[in-house]
Amino acid sequence: MPAIVRRYWRTVFGARAKGSAAVVVPVLRSVLAAVVAGAGVSVLPRCLCRRELASGAVVASLEPEIAPINTIFPATRTGAVALPQITAVYGELTAVAAGW
Repeated sequence: MPAIVRRYWRTVFGARAKGSAAVVVPVLRSVLAAVVAGAGVSVLPRCLCRRELASGAVVASLEPEIAPINTIFPATRTGAVALPQITAVYGELTAVAAGW
């Protein structure tokens, strides 16, 4: 079972997900395309599928009272933090993330 599904299931249902995935696709945009094409169901971040939700191409089958948290870990190569463009991106991410 993909990690995003396991975390969602545990947070929303308070239990471990049973079963297995029929298809595992490592790129979430491809998962969204498969769902839009009718390949089944998945757990996707709302920010990824806002347009498809608004158009009706996909529907949210559940609106949990407490939404699962998806933690983001910024990472870079050793020594890259010294590069001004990396420092700028990291600073912007941490500033914006304070409001999440």
